[in-house]
Amino acid sequence: MIAARLISRVVSCVRPVMPGLADFISALEQRRRVRKFLSQGFRRVNLCCGLQRVPGYIGLDVLPRVDVEIDLSRENLPFGDGSMETIVWMSAINYFSHGRAQELVHEIFRVLQADGVCRVGVQDMRWLAERYVNEDREFFFQTLPSGQDRFEGKTIGDKFAAWFYGYAVGANHCRYAYDFDSLANLFQTAGFRRVERKALGESRIPDIQFLDNRPDQMFYLEAVK
Repeated sequence: MIAARLISRVVSCVRPVMPGLADFISALEQRRRVRKFLSQGFRRVNLCCGLQRVPGYIGLDVLPRVDVEIDLSRENLPFGDGSMETIVWMSAINYFSHGRAQELVHEIFRVLQADGVCRVGVQDMRWLAERYVNEDREFFFQTLPSGQDRFEGKTIGDKFAAWFYGYAVGANHCRYAYDFDSLANLFQTAGFRRVERKALGESRIPDIQFLDNRPDQMFYLEAVK
């Protein structure tokens, strides 16, 4: 882990002056870490995992200190064709443009084995729009135990718009919003043979309770290759 942090710092320092060299170093480190996890039998992936670590999953994120550091806004999945059995992608597909999201769903299809499963959880545009139209102040103006607003923005309109453009994580922010039909279309277009809406905790994936979250604003889609 210390070596990985050192490499991450080196890449960050080199990238502004020699981006090609930074990409080369980063790719070598990615391949090294992927080989390590595959040799240990890992076949499940947690995309855009943040700092969350889930037993049995390879965590991918642009953040340092994850299992495999990768910028999915411009890099494809670092796995071979048909090499993974499960991919989970929670509250993150909305941080990519619609076009890039479609490309990544094609990538997921490529790396999943036959009958492999991808589960996506994302904020539900239809559900949020209904609460916006109904001026649901109880929902939009929730507070955290600390007393801070749960959702960013000063007004209901600001808070609703934040799911389209806000919630910045570093330089990244929300870029697209989905209802079930629009998200399902990405997976159907990529070739998945079964695309279903699932409830919280309802899944073909064991121990999904460690990954599902925020059922008061999200829906869950499960796609089978």
